[in-house]
Amino acid sequence: MKKFISILQSNTSLYIYGIFFVFVAWFLISVSQGYGNLVFPNPIETFIALGELLSKPAIYISIGWTLLRTLIGFAIAFVTALILGIISGSFRKFQLFLKPTMVVLKSAPTAAFVFLFLILSGSRYAPIYIVILLAFPILYEAVVAGLNSITDEINDALKVDSGRFFISLFKVKLPLSLRFIAVGLASSFALSFKTAIMAEIIAGDTNYGLGSMITAYRHSEPANLTPIFAITFIAIVIILLVDLASIFIKSQIKFEN
Repeated sequence: MKKFISILQSNTSLYIYGIFFVFVAWFLISVSQGYGNLVFPNPIETFIALGELLSKPAIYISIGWTLLRTLIGFAIAFVTALILGIISGSFRKFQLFLKPTMVVLKSAPTAAFVFLFLILSGSRYAPIYIVILLAFPILYEAVVAGLNSITDEINDALKVDSGRFFISLFKVKLPLSLRFIAVGLASSFALSFKTAIMAEIIAGDTNYGLGSMITAYRHSEPANLTPIFAITFIAIVIILLVDLASIFIKSQIKFEN
C-alpha cells in the first residue's frame, strides 16, 4: 500500500510541475507577441473570459453535447471492438484477416474522414462516426492483446476442464484480459474527446458543442481569440482529468502486478 501511495504522489507532483510550466510558457509567449487578445491572449485575459463563459448556461450545454457525442461513439466502438476482438483473439485466422483493415483505420487521416462523413451523414452526426473510427482500432487491439496474453497452459486447461467456449470466455479469459482492456479504455477516451471537438470545428455545425462554440467565436466580429482560448482551456481541463484517471488506472494495474 505504501508503495502504491508513493507512486501516486510522485505522479501527482510531476503533473503539478508540468501544469506550472505550461502556464509560465503560455504567459511568456503571450508577452512576446504584444498584440493583446487578437493573437495570443495571456492567462489573465483567458481566465476573465472563462469566468464569463462559466456564468452562461450555453457552455454547460455545449460540454454536455460534446461529451454525449463522444460517449455514443465510444460506446459503439467499444462494443464492436469487444465482439471482433473476442473473435480475433480466439481464432488466429480471423485476426490475420482483419489486420489489413486495422492498418488502414490506424493510418488513414482522420480529418479526411470528417469530410466523407459530412457528405454521408451531415454535420450533426459526423463527430460520432469520427470517434468510432478513432477509438475502434485502439480498443480492438487492447482486447486482442489481452486474450493473446493468456498462456498456453491456461488455454489447454480450459479445453480439458470445460470444453465450452462461452463459459471459458466469460469466466476466465475476459477477466484475465481486463487489465489490458482497462488501459485501452483509459488511453483512448481522452483522444476521442479531442477528436470529437476537432470534428465539430471542421463540420461547422450550428448546434451545441465545444467545437461549435469555437467556430462561432472564430467568425464573430470584432475578432477576439480570448473566448476561444477559454473554451480550449475547459476542454484541456476535462482531458487532464481523464488523463489523471488513466494514470491512476495504469499505476493501479502496475501495482497489482
